[in-house]
Amino acid sequence: MTQLSREEVSHIVADLEHRFIAHDPYLELRDQIDDILYRRKAHTAAGRVTAQRGIVVIGNAGAGKSFGIEHLLQKHPHVAYGKPYLQALTVRLASEATIKGVGLDTLKAYGYESKGSRTGHSIWRQVMHQARSHKTLFLHFDEAQHILRTKSKSEFDQVMLVWKSCLEYAEWPVSLILSGTCELLDLINRDEQLSRRFEPVHFAPMSYAAHGHEVIGVLGAYLDAAKLSRGKTLETSAFARRLLHAARYEFGSKIGLIISAIKLALRNGNQTLEQSHFAGAYRKQKRCVDALNPFIAENFRSIKTGQLLSGAELEIAPAIKRGAA
Repeated sequence: MTQLSREEVSHIVADLEHRFIAHDPYLELRDQIDDILYRRKAHTAAGRVTAQRGIVVIGNAGAGKSFGIEHLLQKHPHVAYGKPYLQALTVRLASEATIKGVGLDTLKAYGYESKGSRTGHSIWRQVMHQARSHKTLFLHFDEAQHILRTKSKSEFDQVMLVWKSCLEYAEWPVSLILSGTCELLDLINRDEQLSRRFEPVHFAPMSYAAHGHEVIGVLGAYLDAAKLSRGKTLETSAFARRLLHAARYEFGSKIGLIISAIKLALRNGNQTLEQSHFAGAYRKQKRCVDALNPFIAENFRSIKTGQLLSGAELEIAPAIKRGAA
């Protein structure tokens, strides 16, 4: 392989990052969205306006929830995602989210700036007015657990009331997609009326027994896209187990490691991807010593890949010689 420039490698990596691999939780989510969408179309065709249902998508960090939801909404043939049509849009919640702040962020997503001091009630009334004007079908609130965590009962009840109102708004009800950590489902279950209006989709952790073959298949798809060969060190079941453990058994993290390893191979001018590239990608990500690198350590299952490392566990970075400024 001809040595590629950093710019050429960046283009290949950007294309890999844009690729999407459908897996079981994604297909379940697609079915749920289709059910909501086509049920609504049937009622609309009959001249009826009915309360909508919502979807709560849960999973650990790195599961691929946000990317999966946005990809699905962007590619759905009957949903115009984002601007200018806004039949579906995404609002990401800050860690200190309030119901009023989320309402203001939603108005911004519509391109509407709320002027003056307004109450949470009036802000959300304007949100629903915008939803009706744009014929919004889905509002996706990402990291939705932030708006429920450590809230007083009155604040919690206010959030529940707003979400119910979105689903039941008489003039134009909107389906909600709430995504977040597994904690989100526990919080929603505290309100029985609201929980009955939502269907859960779990982006669950993988296991070698259930997904070992899938790991090899996904790796092959990315290698083909990058025009790299699969090295012999990647053909063993041990490698698949190491990759799953390094990715904390999360689908999105697994994809991220594959792309990082491919990037390293391309930068080195290699034609074949090997386990050593994964070791290097993991080392760069974690700055860990080899004894705590799941692609190197013999007893890799004992490594807690989801934790930050202490000073003694960090690899000492080599000195870099730099030219004069």
